Amino acid sequence: MPTKEKILIVDDEPSFCRLMERLLEEDGYSCCTACSAADALKLLRTQPFDLLITDIRMPEVDGLELMRQVAGVYPDLAVLVTTGVNDREVALQALELGAFGYLIKPCEAFEVLVHVANSLRLARLEKLSQNYQQELEGQVARRTEELETANRQLEESNRQLLQQEKLASIGQLAAGIAHEIKTPTGFVASNLGSLQKYLQRLTEYRRALQQVVEESATEQQREALKQLARKLKIDLILEDLDELVANCQEGAERIKTIIQGLKDFSRQDSEIEELLDLNQIIEEALLLVWNELKYKAEVVRDLQDLPQLRGYRQRLGQVFVNLLVNAGHAIKEQGRIRVSAGREGAQIVVQIQDNGCGIPAENLEKIFEPFFTTKEIGVGTGLGLSIIKDIIEQHQGTIEVTSTSGQGSCFTLRLPAAGEE
Repeated sequence: MPTKEKILIVDDEPSFCRLMERLLEEDGYSCCTACSAADALKLLRTQPFDLLITDIRMPEVDGLELMRQVAGVYPDLAVLVTTGVNDREVALQALELGAFGYLIKPCEAFEVLVHVANSLRLARLEKLSQNYQQELEGQVARRTEELETANRQLEESNRQLLQQEKLASIGQLAAGIAHEIKTPTGFVASNLGSLQKYLQRLTEYRRALQQVVEESATEQQREALKQLARKLKIDLILEDLDELVANCQEGAERIKTIIQGLKDFSRQDSEIEELLDLNQIIEEALLLVWNELKYKAEVVRDLQDLPQLRGYRQRLGQVFVNLLVNAGHAIKEQGRIRVSAGREGAQIVVQIQDNGCGIPAENLEKIFEPFFTTKEIGVGTGLGLSIIKDIIEQHQGTIEVTSTSGQGSCFTLRLPAAGEE
C-alpha cells in the first residue's frame, strides 16, 4: 500500500499516542508521536507534516496554545483536536483557531479515520482554493497592469496628436504671418535704401549751394538764408534724417530676421530629424516671444559654443517658446530671465531661469502631469509642460525644475550631443 500523508500525534498519555499511531499506520499513514507541545515543536522543526492531531488538555502548554504557535509558522498544517466529553466549549475554541474538527475521547476507530480523511481533504481543498485565489489575483493584477499600460499608451497617443495638431496650427499661423509681412517689409526696406541714397545726394547738393552762396550772395542774402535755416532747423533735420533712416533700416532687418524665424518654425520639412544648432533655435524662440517679454523682463543670454544636436527643429522650438512664455507669465511686473547654454561632457545643458513668483513645493512633482495647471480657467490647459517633457524625452534628454516660492524657478534641460548619445 502506498504511504499516505504524514501525521504528528501529540498527547500527554503515551498509551493514547501508541493506539492512534497503530490505527493510522494500519490505514497507510506515516506517523510520529510526541507527549508534549515542546516535543511536538521540535519535531515540526525537523520534518514536514500534513496533519497535527493534538490533545487540548496537556500540562505546561495546552493544545490551544500549541495551535497558536503553529499557525503562524506552518500555515499549511491541518489540525485535528482531541478532547474529553466535558470539553466541548474548548473544542469550539479550537475550531475558531482553525482546527478542521475534533474527536471526543474515547474514539472509535472508524470515527478517527473519517475525521482524519476529512481534515486532510479539507486541507487540500483549502490549499487548492488559496492557490486558485493567488492565481486569480495574479491574473487580475496582470490584466490591470495591461489595462493601465494601454491607458497610458492611449493618453500618450492623445498627447502626441494634440501636440501635432498644435504644432501644425502654429506652423500654419506662422507661415501665414511670415507671408503677409514679407512683401510690405521688402517694400519698406527697398524704399529706405533709396531714401538713404536720396538723402546723401541732397546733402551733397546743399553743400554745393552753400558754397555758391558764400561766393556770390551779398552779406544781407547770406544772413537771411542762415536765419531761415535756423528757423527751419535744417541742420538738425539733416542730422536726424541720417539717424532715423539708419534706425528704420535696423528695424526692417529685425523684421526680416523675425520673418525668417517664422519661416523656419513653420517649415514643412521640420518634422524631419536633422542636425541642429541649438543656439539658433533658442534665438528664434526669443524672437518669437520677444513682444511677450520686452515690457516686463530683461533677457540675459549666456550661449556658449555648442556641438550639433540631432533632432526636430519645430518640436524643440516649441519647447523654448513655451518655457520662455511661462517665465514671462511668472513675472508680475519687472523681472529678469536668464537663458544659458553650455556643454557638460557628452551633453548639452540649457537653463531658463526667472526671478518670478516661483512654484509652491507641493506642486513641483505635479507640474509635468497632463492637465495640471495653477493658471485660471481658460488661461492654461495644463498640457504645456507635459508636452515639453515628452519632446525632451523623444530626444533622449531630461528636464528638471528647481523653484522657490516667491523667488523664481529654473528649468534645466539635458540633451545628448549628436553622435555622443
